[in-house]
Amino acid sequence: MNRVFIIGALLGAASGAAAQGLPPEEQYHMRVEYLQWRASLDAELQAGVFGTRIDLKQDLGIEDKRVWELRAALQVAPGFKVRGSMTPLEYLGDTRITGSFVFDGRIYPVDSRVLSRVEGKLYSASLEFDVFKNRSGYIGLVLGGMMFDGDATIAAPELQIDEREDLRTPVPLIGVTGRIYAGKMSFDGELSGVTVGQRGHMYELRLGVRYHVSERMAIGGGYRLMKIQGEDDPDFVRFRQGGITFGAELSL
Repeated sequence: MNRVFIIGALLGAASGAAAQGLPPEEQYHMRVEYLQWRASLDAELQAGVFGTRIDLKQDLGIEDKRVWELRAALQVAPGFKVRGSMTPLEYLGDTRITGSFVFDGRIYPVDSRVLSRVEGKLYSASLEFDVFKNRSGYIGLVLGGMMFDGDATIAAPELQIDEREDLRTPVPLIGVTGRIYAGKMSFDGELSGVTVGQRGHMYELRLGVRYHVSERMAIGGGYRLMKIQGEDDPDFVRFRQGGITFGAELSL
């Protein structure tokens, strides 16, 4: 029993010593962040053997919409984190089309009123291992995955057409992340992605700057760019979203 107690005490001391090498803001057990994302959408869909590649904004009149994101990180040991995020997405369109197209085997003639919706959630889960860390910040590696789980609906009420296409795109990812502290300010960046050749690719870029109100709370803004493209002949999907972010971060 004494041996177990001694080993546990040594491990706890080692962990505490490692934590002392980090900035005070990084000595947390759990971190939660809420972000508003003013994302600009650029997306295309194709469904069916004879399907037309449809531009969601130009062909269907879908407009940009502000979305939010919730991120969380559990720091199991200093510099080793389990992370996850969720972003709900919903885009709506209502227009009379200026050119005919085919979606999932159905023809939509010129001047048809078309109602469209793309709805779903973007999830991510990853592990982060900080290979370099000191009182100024850290640089780490990220390994995990991302998935968009949703659907696209295109309907023409006058033609009694209502088509729905499932959009589930799970992709692995690998990347690099880091944060540098300078007084009350911190600057961070992350680049992650993966490619599977002609079948598709995914990448995400994040840049941010924060003002630390205290060691446990920060506010700030930044930029987020994400692209997912997948092709499973004859189906094709491409989503690109980019825009500024702003929000708050709480560390416990």
